[in-house]
Amino acid sequence: MTDYSRDEVEAAFQHYFMVGPVMEDWIAWSQLFTDDAVYFDHFYGRFRGPAEIQLFLETTMMTGKHCYTALEWYNIEGNRIVWKGLNLADHPDPTQAPFSFPSLQIIQYAGNGKWSSEEDWWMQPEMVKYAKGYWKACQAIDPSFPDQLSRAHWGNIEWARPAAGHTATPSWLGREHEIPTVRRIDDMNFGERV
Repeated sequence: MTDYSRDEVEAAFQHYFMVGPVMEDWIAWSQLFTDDAVYFDHFYGRFRGPAEIQLFLETTMMTGKHCYTALEWYNIEGNRIVWKGLNLADHPDPTQAPFSFPSLQIIQYAGNGKWSSEEDWWMQPEMVKYAKGYWKACQAIDPSFPDQLSRAHWGNIEWARPAAGHTATPSWLGREHEIPTVRRIDDMNFGERV
């Protein structure tokens, strides 16, 4: 196994984070994985290769269109990065804090700007509490708020946020009819359940 320089791994990670979580271009982001990459989400299961990883991300992110991820911290050790994200949904009342739940990711760098694996952990009870609070607030204040794709709280890492005035345009936007609807795990007819 090749050991890549810290500068190369960090530059690749910054690109990975900006393309996926910040710009939400899940098509381009999936291409940052090797052809034999394995993406393992501890709730949804395993997804293999760029095409299946793209399908997983676009189906789940389209269903949770209100959700975006700010980078809390990251640690580089050799070719591996561990990073913590804060999954956010802006409150429809801008004076209120966003709804959130944390996640932890481990990714393995494979060289040439590509990743050979990703492993994600998040706790379902925390996500359910977040989702219920968000939808209750939207129903009380503005039921159409999720369609605004509000992304106002990017955290304290300067490089891990969009430019001022950025409007969210996730890769699934305008392609909803092409992407399977996945509202629960039983709706997935791809990947491998664990």
